[in-house]
Amino acid sequence: MALFNSTRVYLNTKSSRGSKETSIYRVPVPQVNESFFFNQDAVKVIVYDYTNHAISYKESSIASIHLTNKRLILLSQSTSIASTKPNHFDTCEFQLSEFQSLKTHMIQKKGLRFDIKTLQGLDIRIDITFLNKKDAHRRESLKEYVKMATSAILARGRSSAIPTYTHDDLPSYLEATTNSSVAPPAYS
Repeated sequence: MALFNSTRVYLNTKSSRGSKETSIYRVPVPQVNESFFFNQDAVKVIVYDYTNHAISYKESSIASIHLTNKRLILLSQSTSIASTKPNHFDTCEFQLSEFQSLKTHMIQKKGLRFDIKTLQGLDIRIDITFLNKKDAHRRESLKEYVKMATSAILARGRSSAIPTYTHDDLPSYLEATTNSSVAPPAYS
């Protein structure tokens, strides 16, 4: 389930390369025993919720994405404190332990899409566009880090359900072994 506008953040500063200019940016406050795997600034994010056959969405034109061993966090990095758009989010957080399945797709030249099914039966889509051309190659890194983080959750095991994780429209191992009409990922 997506939690909007509830993530605790703190302000940090960084200096621009080759310049003495310092900029302020927002960073999520880590939880206990939380490790950060991936951080990326300058992305555009749209989060779609397909619950109850209705599509709703929230977006941020300038955001950062943070992947930890526990959460996927999206933070608006707007220079304005108050948003003027009703569908704009300030923060958006997903607990990786609530994922039942995750599919990733490359979209456009600089985009990445996550299709998520949660243990609560929610269908969520996240479209991420890398705004800087030089950062577009990092989408493959993000895809691999998400795969690593979600696989770690699976390895720890859950008693409520066995999640499935697929990438690039290939069936997961669970789907392939429980559905005789789907070839295992290695053979598709």
